[in-house]
Amino acid sequence: MFDTNPPAVPISDLRVTAKIDFVTVSYGGLKIPLPDLSGTHHWIPSKGYGLRTWELTIHDPTSHDIQALKEVDADPLIMKLEVAVDLLPLPIFKGEARQQLLDKTFQAVAARFRPEDKALWAYGMRGAVAGASQPIMPLERKRAVTGHQLIYGHRSAGMQAKLYLKTRDQNLDLPNDEHLVRMELNMRRLACMDDQFGLRNLSDLLGYRYRHQFTKHFRIIAHPEVRQLRGLQEVDNVKRERAMLRAWKRAGVAKFAISTDLPADTSLSAIKALKVRQKAQQPFAHYKLMRDKDANAKIGSALMNLERRMKRGL
Repeated sequence: MFDTNPPAVPISDLRVTAKIDFVTVSYGGLKIPLPDLSGTHHWIPSKGYGLRTWELTIHDPTSHDIQALKEVDADPLIMKLEVAVDLLPLPIFKGEARQQLLDKTFQAVAARFRPEDKALWAYGMRGAVAGASQPIMPLERKRAVTGHQLIYGHRSAGMQAKLYLKTRDQNLDLPNDEHLVRMELNMRRLACMDDQFGLRNLSDLLGYRYRHQFTKHFRIIAHPEVRQLRGLQEVDNVKRERAMLRAWKRAGVAKFAISTDLPADTSLSAIKALKVRQKAQQPFAHYKLMRDKDANAKIGSALMNLERRMKRGL
């Protein structure tokens, strides 16, 4: 168990950026001649009905890439989309000081990252992993440390969120001065098409309201508070506050249960996993989670900058 509360997010020492990490589209499963694209791109085989079909993935697409792809043929369908928010030390931090700041940033965000409550992913999957093929560590049991990857939701589900220290890009090691803390949201076709997002065709990414739609999925919590309920005795209020402080120190935000107002189509297995997790958490009805205004403001500004970059014609 940690001896101290989660460190504060050192947001004044960080630069926050947002981007579309990649988008995967389908031209009816067919390959088409491609225009010149600034983003790295490749065709990948997709699951078909006895036929070999193809999907196109573009990494770091620009608005010009999207406009060019839209114009070369019919506006393709979005099959997958990944939006990333990166936290980088300011340029004044070098060498060991930069690495220490990244370590502090990861531990702070890992204890405060709350991309849930009402989301479109399966509720059964939450945890931290230390590496490939390593067991899942329940986040509500203890806080993650640098080197862990936090995972919310199965990758095969509609949505999945992650948090990790990024040291590699497209299977290549990054120089130490390019390491960063990354939060990312991966969405599959059904999630993209949901009325909450309305991302059906590639052109929908132009002029999209990224800040409005995605800020809540990159939410950072400052601290919990006891809900002030009518009729609650002072002795009970004190007990809840003590339990809250112990929980916050032990596992951060993951120690506090999510709303039980689940989507109607939540599977029985996910509900079962949710109930098991709640046994190790503090009740949702007893506490409220207060947002980190400074961190969330910077994240919102980063998503607004992405929105400006992706406006049609820019």
